[in-house]
Amino acid sequence: MSVSSNDYPVFKGVKYEPITLTPDSSEKVTNIVPAGARSVVCAANANGVNDFIVLPSLARVPNGHCVMVICNAAGMEIRTPASSNQKINNTDSDGTTEYTVPAGGQIHYFTKISDTVGWMGNGYTAIGAVVGAITPDA
Repeated sequence: MSVSSNDYPVFKGVKYEPITLTPDSSEKVTNIVPAGARSVVCAANANGVNDFIVLPSLARVPNGHCVMVICNAAGMEIRTPASSNQKINNTDSDGTTEYTVPAGGQIHYFTKISDTVGWMGNGYTAIGAVVGAITPDA
């Protein structure tokens, strides 16, 4: 690490580039967040507002790993891997329930707490207002 002329830290060689995923109605490579991803931009939904992206398996990321999801304007859902019994905000979110993001182009952050507790999700609207706690539902 070095310090730039304006005292902001500069990490040489480290750059987080967002990956683009397309929310879809089934789990496939084009809508699964890779374990190393830190920033995800969601393209337009393939089918409709029930399309989703899938967070990485908890076993593939360390505690504290955070993924920023820049949601599309249409609204979408965020899930954990199918049949994984993994949680978002203390609710099993592997397909029967999911974390739903409304229309409006919001940003949501998902932080792994532990393999047992799962992911903590929180979000902000396009004007920076905090989104109230989201409990995944059917």
